[in-house]
Amino acid sequence: MSILWTPATEGDGKAQLQQLQKILSSPPGFIQSLADESALEAVEEIATTIPADDSILLLGIGGSALGAQALANALAPETSQRLTILDNIDADTVERVLSRLDLSQTTILVISKSGATAETSAQLLRIIAALESAGVDSDQKIVAITDRKKGPLRQLATERNWRSLEVPSDVGGRFSVLTAVGWLPASLVGIEIRELVSGARKCLEDLRQADENHALIQWATSWAQFSTSHKTVVLFSYRDRLRTFGDWFAQLWAESLGKRENLSGVEVWAGSTPLVARGVTDQHSLVQLFMEGPDDKQYVFLDAPVTAVDPPIEAALANLHPDLNYLAGKSLDQLRNAEWEGTIAALRAAGRPVSTLQLEKLDAAHIGALMLIWKMATLLAAAVLEVDPFDQPGVEAGKAVAFAKLGREGWQEKAAEIISGARSPSPAPPINC
Repeated sequence: MSILWTPATEGDGKAQLQQLQKILSSPPGFIQSLADESALEAVEEIATTIPADDSILLLGIGGSALGAQALANALAPETSQRLTILDNIDADTVERVLSRLDLSQTTILVISKSGATAETSAQLLRIIAALESAGVDSDQKIVAITDRKKGPLRQLATERNWRSLEVPSDVGGRFSVLTAVGWLPASLVGIEIRELVSGARKCLEDLRQADENHALIQWATSWAQFSTSHKTVVLFSYRDRLRTFGDWFAQLWAESLGKRENLSGVEVWAGSTPLVARGVTDQHSLVQLFMEGPDDKQYVFLDAPVTAVDPPIEAALANLHPDLNYLAGKSLDQLRNAEWEGTIAALRAAGRPVSTLQLEKLDAAHIGALMLIWKMATLLAAAVLEVDPFDQPGVEAGKAVAFAKLGREGWQEKAAEIISGARSPSPAPPINC
């Protein structure tokens, strides 16, 4: 098993190596959870209680949904249609999903570490109402994944005797994909979750043996060199199956690094903006900006081989027009590979910092390793910026105002403080089309 990560530049990796060793000497919860065999066994046990012909409806938002979506799309494209994820509260979407599901043959996974996530709570209450209207016993259809001891969801799971799994108390949502949060939905679409864990564990052992020339160390060093002048990181996925992996990366990177204050409490307004691009599609939408727009971005090109039917184009068809002759005998993947190489070469020729990240194989072990690598890359970037990668205070302000508007007790004072500091422009006249 291998992952080839070629950084944009080479540099002295001493500082990054020291930081990696510091992280590993006191590992965060998402690393410690990889050794929890009992948690894996609990997921496997719950999975056996879910009927094989049930549809799966996942209720969650942010880290409670993105990891599962990325795993399903990358590793189980043929069976991922069994899984429907509601990661928003757009009533139009929710009601359309409910109208097409047979709720008597649907298992509900409700995921919230705190157990009090407003959007997920609202989804859950709507789904319970729909189940009861359909004459389905909701308590027999719901599986809760939440904190072991606290929160409304844990309390409901205990009182109503729901099947449940635990989110480790020291693992935040965006770092939780390699826990029950990602394992259960992954297993229900046929992904070997022990292979996911095995790949992450092997990657971890490799990191423990790392020196200054290790690919992650060199990429982090390269990123740090450009972190002030090139604040946007573009993840350019050249496999459709890895497209939602980019969405998972974007939350991990943005929420971990975007901080008003540094570790010393000084206002720094730090961060690095993630941008997800899709190859080759975005060669026809974003690459013009990347090539000739502001030189303020770093690029990571992500690829992996897949086993798929890829017949060559017949010469007779390519000869339908002289301008198509060059495609004779070529396949779609040959064209894709040529465009991957061409876009990388063009960006490098334009002086843009480009790295490439290539998996030896697109399987559970490699995806588990890839997810661990990006988590570690995020922690190394946070150390460069001197910010806390595990909190998200900026997310709370909008929630405070929303809670106050909905009449939730205890939020009025905070909401009033936020609203008083907001500058609201006067509305412009409507556009009458």
